[in-house]
Amino acid sequence: MKSFICILMSIVMFLSFTACAGGSDDVTGNPTSTSPSSDNNGDTTDPVIEYEQDELPEGLDFGGLKVTIISEGDKHKVNDICTDELNSDVVNDSIYNRERYVEERLGVEIENVKVKDGDDLEDELIKQHSSDDDTFQIAAYSTFAFTRLIFDGYFHDLYGVNYLDLEKPWWSGSFNAEAELDDQLFVTTGSLSLSLTRYLYAIFYNKDLAQDYIDSGNAKYADLANLYTLVEDGKWTFDKFYELGSDIYSDLNGDTTRDKEDIYGIGFQSGISVDTFWSSFDIDIYGRTDDGWLELVVDTGKLYTSMEKLNKMIYDTTGCFNFGSGDSELETLAESFADNTILFMNNKLVSIESTTLRNMQSDYGILPFPKYDEKQEGYYSFAHDSYASFAIPRTNREYNAAGAVLEALASYTYRETEPAYLDTALKGRYMSDPQSRRMLDLVVDGFKVDASWIYLETIGAYYPHAFRQLICDNDQSYAATHESHKKAVERNLKIYRIAFNALNLD
Repeated sequence: MKSFICILMSIVMFLSFTACAGGSDDVTGNPTSTSPSSDNNGDTTDPVIEYEQDELPEGLDFGGLKVTIISEGDKHKVNDICTDELNSDVVNDSIYNRERYVEERLGVEIENVKVKDGDDLEDELIKQHSSDDDTFQIAAYSTFAFTRLIFDGYFHDLYGVNYLDLEKPWWSGSFNAEAELDDQLFVTTGSLSLSLTRYLYAIFYNKDLAQDYIDSGNAKYADLANLYTLVEDGKWTFDKFYELGSDIYSDLNGDTTRDKEDIYGIGFQSGISVDTFWSSFDIDIYGRTDDGWLELVVDTGKLYTSMEKLNKMIYDTTGCFNFGSGDSELETLAESFADNTILFMNNKLVSIESTTLRNMQSDYGILPFPKYDEKQEGYYSFAHDSYASFAIPRTNREYNAAGAVLEALASYTYRETEPAYLDTALKGRYMSDPQSRRMLDLVVDGFKVDASWIYLETIGAYYPHAFRQLICDNDQSYAATHESHKKAVERNLKIYRIAFNALNLD
């Protein structure tokens, strides 16, 4: 993923995004996007930045070849691939223009078939593979489920596909490194997956509520005025986060019962939000053997300590309210945050797009999820694993053309569509200060994923889910859970190694 620190959109870019198909793009080459850089005070400064271009050959033409992309029709996802018409929405129109641009540039016809859900998509790919059909040339699907098809030999090795340059910044190098199997890569993701950005987790904080506690004169809340500085100085740790939020509680409705109508320093959803600590605390689950296969390498001491910290925060802290483990509780949490009853909440970036936060009267800021401790090198972000990744079915006879289409779509997204989303949909429209924009850059640039999440349903043996469930159940049997699931992981590693070696991928 590229760095977004200096990407503030200029008026010229706004006009280009809302232009009609083809707009200001030069269809004989790559569209060139420029934007002024900005300092931490939000002032624009020279020089003008030009995004890196792809290296697809000039004049590449596939003679009108039809390239059909199958994807989920999930209403909760941004259209990662195509949209049907211009509607003056900057992101929608950039996606529309992207398709037109790539079609004209490469001499292809792009069709996006959106099936109802993941089950239907898998059924279509299985049917296509078993019949050696070539209906779909590219597939886009939720990462956690997608990868189980690899072990049935469904996809081309992307390292062997012409025109794909997976070292470019529009592809996630960290994802690719974790997804490799015996120096082969069958799925990838990056800028083209807007759902990847939308599903990243961050800490949101209510500025008005923070100011109330700063104004109280209590010295222990002084750092609420310096949160961005704490982040920049590498001191934004989980212990500091806990220190600032753990004592904040007020029985707002006066019923002497701790409920969601009261004020809390920390609001947390004890389900999928728990998963953030794996990336944010830099806990690796899988490493590599000498021959390149995966193996379980988790630092159990650090894991157990992390679990203890989370459990204490959620179940034994006056200033933390647990909204429950259901996925819908993330929206309930956002509603309480918008009602000025939560100082800190952990939520997905997609919540910024919700009506709840759009209509929020108080200002809010955004921070990366805190580090494990000050020794940790950087801030790392977890993305919920239903973000889209991309593959090319092995039945595709024109797989190099598919590679060119993916490369052109992704590089265009990197220069045009993703900045439109970040700067307009997230930064410009819903975030009031340039420091929050800098924090958002840290969240996006810090995406970190482990192979256990990519291969969750196969090699991963649901290992990380077991620890999420412990938090959901307020169960502290960490060591016993590790030992029982370690056996399942080691079994699956052997089974899928055999299955993978048995594939004829030549």
